[in-house]
Amino acid sequence: MRDRLFSARGPAGFLRPVGAAWGAVTAFRAGLYAGGFFKTVKVERPVVSVGNLSVGGSRKTPMCAWLANALNDLGLKTAILSRGYGRKKNFFLKEPVLVSAGSGPLVQPEVSGDEPYLLAGLTGSMVLVCSRRVRAALEAQRLGADILILDDGFQHLALHRDVNILMLAGRFPLGNGRVLPAGPLRENLSAGCRAHLLVADRNSGSVNPWSLPVFKASLKLRGLKFLHSESRLPVEAVKSRRMAAFSGLARPGDFKNTLLSWGLNPVVFQSWPDHTAYDRTILKGLTELYLNSRADYLLTTAKDAVKLSGLSWPTLVLETELEPEEPDKLLGAVLGRLKDQGYKF
Repeated sequence: MRDRLFSARGPAGFLRPVGAAWGAVTAFRAGLYAGGFFKTVKVERPVVSVGNLSVGGSRKTPMCAWLANALNDLGLKTAILSRGYGRKKNFFLKEPVLVSAGSGPLVQPEVSGDEPYLLAGLTGSMVLVCSRRVRAALEAQRLGADILILDDGFQHLALHRDVNILMLAGRFPLGNGRVLPAGPLRENLSAGCRAHLLVADRNSGSVNPWSLPVFKASLKLRGLKFLHSESRLPVEAVKSRRMAAFSGLARPGDFKNTLLSWGLNPVVFQSWPDHTAYDRTILKGLTELYLNSRADYLLTTAKDAVKLSGLSWPTLVLETELEPEEPDKLLGAVLGRLKDQGYKF
C-alpha cells in the first residue's frame, strides 16, 4: 500500500500544495546553513554521513555496519553517532550516552534506541547517541575515534560532513518525487546534490537524477538464529517449515519481498509501525499469531529482536549484512574523498 501510494502514479495529488510548502521550508533551512546563518560545526575528525531522502528504511543501518567494519579492518577506530530515534530519555544517564565502547552494548535498547543497540552488536565500533550529534562527535573525538560515521545524517546539517552517502532502496526509492505528505521525500529532490555518492540496491534500477557515482549493494542472508540463544539453523532446513513472520519496519512490503527472494515463504505476515515497542499487548498478539497460524516458528528481523525479551515462543531471527557488488571500490571512494581533503590514514 505504501509503495503504491508513493509511487509515480500514487493518489497523492490533493496533498501537493502541502508537500510543496514543506519542501520550501526544508530548502530554506538548508539555505540558512549553506549561507552561514545557522552554524555548521566542523570537528577535527573526518565525518562520513549515511542517510536518505525518503522516509523509512533504505538500509542505512546495514550500510553503517558494513562501513564501520571495513574501516575497523584497516586498523582505524570508528565511532557511530546516532540520535537514537525512539529511545526513552534516562535522566540518570548524561548525554551523550555511550552505547558501546567497541565490545558490545553497555545499555538496554530502550535507552539507546533499536538501531544503535543493533550496531553495537554488529560492529567493533564505539556507538554514541545524543539529541545533539555535535556533542556526540566531540565526545567520540575525545575518546580517540579516528573516523566518525553519522547514522541517518543527511538532514542533520549542524555537523559538517566530509562524505555524504545517500542510500536508495526499494522499487520506488524516490516515490513520486514529492515531499511529505504528498510523497515519501523528506526534502526536495534537489537536496540530493549535497550527496557525494549513492549506494542503491538492485531493485532501485538506474534512479540517479543527480549524476552521482553509484555503487550497487544487496542485503545478504547470513543465517537464522534462535531468539535468546546462540543456536542457529541453516536456511535450507526451514524452507519447508511453517513460519509466521512479523516486523516493526517502515517498509513491511520490502521485508516480505526480501523473504520471498530468499526462498522463505511464511504463511502470514504481521506488521507494526517502525520503532514499535513490543509491550504486553503486542506480545499477546504474537502469541495469538503463533497459535492461530499453527506455525513451527515465528520469524522476525534483528532490529525487532532486540526488543523481544518477553517472547517465549520459538522465534528465528534473520541475520543479514549489506553486500556491495564492488566493496573495494566503494571503500576506496570514501577514503579517496577523505584523502583529497587532507586527511591521512
